Amino acid sequence: MNLKRTFFALCAAISAAFGPIAPAAAEENGQVVVASWGGAYLDALRQSMFKPFEKATGIKVIEAVGPALPKMRAMVVSGSPEWDVVDAAPGDFLQLSGEGMLQQLDYSAMDRSVFADFPQDAVQPFGVGTVAYSKVIAFNTKKYTQADGPKSWADVWDVKKFPGPRVLDAGNGVVPPIEIALLADGVPPEQLYPLDFKRAYAALSRIKPSVAKWATTSAMEPEALISGEAVIGSGPHGRIQLAKEQGAPVDYVWNQALTDHTYWAILKGARNAGNAQKFIEFASRPESQAALAKLFIVGPLNKKAFDLIPADRAKLLPTYPENRAKTVTANPAWWSRKDPSGKSNLEINNALWNAWSLQQ
Repeated sequence: MNLKRTFFALCAAISAAFGPIAPAAAEENGQVVVASWGGAYLDALRQSMFKPFEKATGIKVIEAVGPALPKMRAMVVSGSPEWDVVDAAPGDFLQLSGEGMLQQLDYSAMDRSVFADFPQDAVQPFGVGTVAYSKVIAFNTKKYTQADGPKSWADVWDVKKFPGPRVLDAGNGVVPPIEIALLADGVPPEQLYPLDFKRAYAALSRIKPSVAKWATTSAMEPEALISGEAVIGSGPHGRIQLAKEQGAPVDYVWNQALTDHTYWAILKGARNAGNAQKFIEFASRPESQAALAKLFIVGPLNKKAFDLIPADRAKLLPTYPENRAKTVTANPAWWSRKDPSGKSNLEINNALWNAWSLQQ
């Protein structure tokens, strides 16, 4: 699991406000180290972005996996990060940028027109949005169908009308189930933030007896739904759609899907900062984003990418206008916000979850 934010100005304003980056000497190596997420997603990145970038620029892409917050932070603190570009989760991106651990982007050294069709919140001084993803309401089609299955998170919580075991994200997982619990409890999407932890955990307590699995990885929800261990729950849209295409008995609805996006960012002190900027610009082009969306179920942020994606494929993506209109935008900025004691809302929630999960 990110996910109404306070964001920085558009790239034109950014480039006017901040000075350029001094190129790192090691850029002469002719390479850039890009850390993203593994599996089929990395395979898709390699084909849609890494290899075309190498061909277009002559700069070799060195692949790395697992840009977790503690590791990225430790690299920067060491003064010599192994990675140049990271595909950072939204909450991690906001924390790192707030801590001064990311390199300011020099938009004057890039083609600004590339970012003209991005959402305003996706173009920031320290990073650019990659692609959008969603957490959807999913179900096992041996038990439910589009006609008689759940249509809202309130339905997911309605165990009398929709009986059967559930699978939901754990509270200390990638996407804590706080937003969906509040939506299930009747909070309007536009009134979600600030999140009411007390109300959310009361809602989670009501559904707790019916939850067969609290997922700590993005693979666990689809696995539970496919096997029948659970018949209703939350699920990462890309994995659910892929499983559906492969013939698995799963389906989903777009209504109230929780949507967010990751960020391309450059770690402070990166050896190949200049090459990293070239990569981010290339990866943000409509051609690159369209190529990725054709290989992996993610939503392009560059609107022009949809001009290059077949209609039947575009209709499956989170940022397709009809789908986007049904989704709820997550707010990672709120999760990263700290209280007077210095604890972020994410840290506060982790403590609440640990205590709540021990309750009978």
